Amino acid sequence: MTDRDNGDAGRGLERARNRLVVSIVDALQRAATVNQAGSRELWREMLADELDSPVEPFGGDRLRPWLLQVVKRCTQVGDGLACLVRSLEYVEQESATVAELWPLVDEWEAVDFFRHADLGDLRPVLSSLPSSDLAAMARRASRSRVQELPSWCRTAWQVLLRLAGENSPAGELPPSLAFLALSADRLVEEGRTDEAELLRRFNRGQALKLGVADELADWQHSEFPQPAPSLVPAYLLLQFEPDRIEADHYYLSHWRQSDSEGWHPVRGETVRHGREELPGAVERLIEEVEEKWADLRQPVILEFVLPWELLNEPVEWWSKESDSVSPTPLALDYPVVVRSLERLQRAAWHRPWHNKWRQLRERPADSHPHWSRPEQDGAYFFHLERELKEDLHAVCLVLSEPPGDDSGTGRREILAGLRAGVPAMIWHRSDCADPMFQDAIGEILEDRGLGSLAERVGKWRKEALALGPGGWDQHVGRHLAILLDDPERKPSPPGPV
Repeated sequence: MTDRDNGDAGRGLERARNRLVVSIVDALQRAATVNQAGSRELWREMLADELDSPVEPFGGDRLRPWLLQVVKRCTQVGDGLACLVRSLEYVEQESATVAELWPLVDEWEAVDFFRHADLGDLRPVLSSLPSSDLAAMARRASRSRVQELPSWCRTAWQVLLRLAGENSPAGELPPSLAFLALSADRLVEEGRTDEAELLRRFNRGQALKLGVADELADWQHSEFPQPAPSLVPAYLLLQFEPDRIEADHYYLSHWRQSDSEGWHPVRGETVRHGREELPGAVERLIEEVEEKWADLRQPVILEFVLPWELLNEPVEWWSKESDSVSPTPLALDYPVVVRSLERLQRAAWHRPWHNKWRQLRERPADSHPHWSRPEQDGAYFFHLERELKEDLHAVCLVLSEPPGDDSGTGRREILAGLRAGVPAMIWHRSDCADPMFQDAIGEILEDRGLGSLAERVGKWRKEALALGPGGWDQHVGRHLAILLDDPERKPSPPGPV
């Protein structure tokens, strides 16, 4: 390439970047937040926090030059544009402006990845591809590192831009080039060979520039059989955080995790609900997630991260299909466990929690339960905590009473367990002295180890379900609660509410 060609390519790159800056400013000017002084200042402060550097306040002159200055400032920071949109999302949540901005951030990263390439010819071709299996194509192109596509990825063009920002190990075809190869194959299947050749010609040129021509050839000439279903489960985490201002109201946050290669939860929207609205909100949320995971081949586990006052809520018996003649309890379709919001938010409790969890995970046969049997001694709960801390093999606490929303025995037992780092706790939701509960716990906690507590509790729930709605209330499996807290599966921070 001559110096003139380099200069032309460089100018083309800067023109593409300037065009994106203008498009981002255009979108920001349509945002209600940006056009209202108070909310604009809040957004500016949050942006400064995200960037970890000051952002010049709006001086009261014309808005557009100030926005141009802000956006240009963000382009000079590594992930500055993502910080810009994320900070606006904190204020507006999933507004139309936020949905318009995220693809522009992806396009900025794609322009940077492809550098001197002109992407303009790819857009109409990719935008015309059917959108039905884009998520499956993205998973395959990324070798399952991309498990879900964000809501703004509705066309193959937008998926390409998204994947261009994904890293790949040395010696592996970048996901964006793998996706273009898959898209070309799809066009050939539709008889659109000229458009397929356009994508392949672009791909070959980029592979040569990036030094991955051999990897592209291997990809194109390899057969990729459908992998066997992963044995690693997917998780849906549902967290209820109390509204500190208005009683009986909660912020419902959720995270979706389906990456079998590691823990990379995808955060969903945070929405505020009254307590009586929570079952319906969870039902709608699960339906939405099931639609996203329509082609998922892994089992799914539900984990409810609950505050003190909701720990005894029978969440596994909340319903799906509640508007039908025969609603479905969640326990019929999913293993369900509860987790402690207080422990998750209290870092001072985490060291013993990690230690006890390692004991349960790595040496389940050497682990054992501890049965709480309160005495009249007023110092009982102190001694319970002391015993749990001193006995490193005690990883499961059986409560003598269910935890209520007061400071009674059940809650004090759980507090002792949380402080001692006990990762598993089991109780009867109404009567822990029930002989059927005692017998069930004896079987669940038998001597062969504690490595499959959730599965054993699930077996008893299935026995209750087999009796049907008319009989399951009389079965102990209907009343079993299990708190099973894995410190290695923490949700990512939800951001400001």
